[in-house]
Amino acid sequence: MDREDLAAALERHPTDAAGHAALALRAGAAFTVWAERVQPARQYLDVWEWRAQFMEQDGVVTGKDFEQGLPALRHAGNAPDVLGRVEKAEGTHLFFLTSDLSSCVAVL
Repeated sequence: MDREDLAAALERHPTDAAGHAALALRAGAAFTVWAERVQPARQYLDVWEWRAQFMEQDGVVTGKDFEQGLPALRHAGNAPDVLGRVEKAEGTHLFFLTSDLSSCVAVL
């Protein structure tokens, strides 16, 4: 997947996290898409809900990215998704794309 296609997919997703990830991409941020690792969205959700739960117990605020991203991932159900990340100086945005890489499902 090339940078422009990924930025466009993220820009079409209506969350702040997706917009920030797209801006970072357009500014040259490094990114990775694991297109060969297609998994049901539910499997990704289980891991990230578990992580959010433990972060909360440890007093770490997960923020709006989790509040918007986890419900979107939950809504995807068992649809096959691909995981990727955009690496910014302030941290990493994880994103989930449809298996055909055309649409963003969620951003954490």
